[in-house]
Amino acid sequence: MRRKRRRNKSKGSLSSPNDSRVVRLTRSAKRGWWSWAAHLPWRRTAVVGGIAVSVVVMLSGGWMALGRLDAHVDELLLHDRPDPVVEFVDLPKELVTLANYDLHSSLFDLLGREWTDDRLCGEMATRIAGVGWVSRVNFVRRTGGGRFEISCRYRVPAALVQHGDKFFLSDAEAVRLPGVYVHTPAWRLIDGVAKPAPQAGAPWDGEDVRAALAVLSAVKDEPFGRQIVGVAVANFGGRRDTRACHIELMTDQAGGRIRWGSAPGSELEENGVQQKLALLRENFSKTGRVDARHAVIDVSTFPDRYTIPG
Repeated sequence: MRRKRRRNKSKGSLSSPNDSRVVRLTRSAKRGWWSWAAHLPWRRTAVVGGIAVSVVVMLSGGWMALGRLDAHVDELLLHDRPDPVVEFVDLPKELVTLANYDLHSSLFDLLGREWTDDRLCGEMATRIAGVGWVSRVNFVRRTGGGRFEISCRYRVPAALVQHGDKFFLSDAEAVRLPGVYVHTPAWRLIDGVAKPAPQAGAPWDGEDVRAALAVLSAVKDEPFGRQIVGVAVANFGGRRDTRACHIELMTDQAGGRIRWGSAPGSELEENGVQQKLALLRENFSKTGRVDARHAVIDVSTFPDRYTIPG
């Protein structure tokens, strides 16, 4: 006899002794690859823990590798970093020997810094501006490869100033330049100044140095200029003897003197600068000597001739 099949009321499928098992397996299969551990909680925890540990290990390894790479790059940069090179691009030839040490030594501690430091140019400019040889800093610029170019307006020696037994350099504006020197004919001498030397980079106190520099400036380009080796200002302003000459020119003859008179622009009843220069030019033209081959002459009194003091 044929058995009657009974319908499963809940799912609408045929019922048999194995029907419920088939339905359960089908539902589990739909859950995906994770279904095998659905009824095993301890296995799921182990898998999650393993994945987490793997991620942590990978991240730690990557972090360590990046750290070593960064350290290696730093080592290479330090090893290959160029030493800073400073060039004073418009330093006059006459200052190469005189000023080179002072200029570079002012930057000594800065040259140990990283040359890419953005503050370095400004700090270099400040240091250089404080060196007595420098009148003004035009620019400090970084050109790459650890190289810096520095442009300045410099103070050039105009005379050697004697005070006591010491000699100092002054520029044309009566600013003392760095250093203490010995007497040398390379520079014209200013002798007899009243005030001691100021700090390097500061102007000389008193008008005697300025007056002497003005006289030297007046004669330096004259054809007889090389025969004038200095200016004596011991009696400047008549401070020793009101009746004696205030300024004298020193010639290249031992003890030779030309009595000049007052400071340029301070003349009263005496020849002006151009009248004095005209007399000295005439002497040089006629005799080959600015002093007309005399030990001492005076050009301050008469506009048409010099006198020989009695």
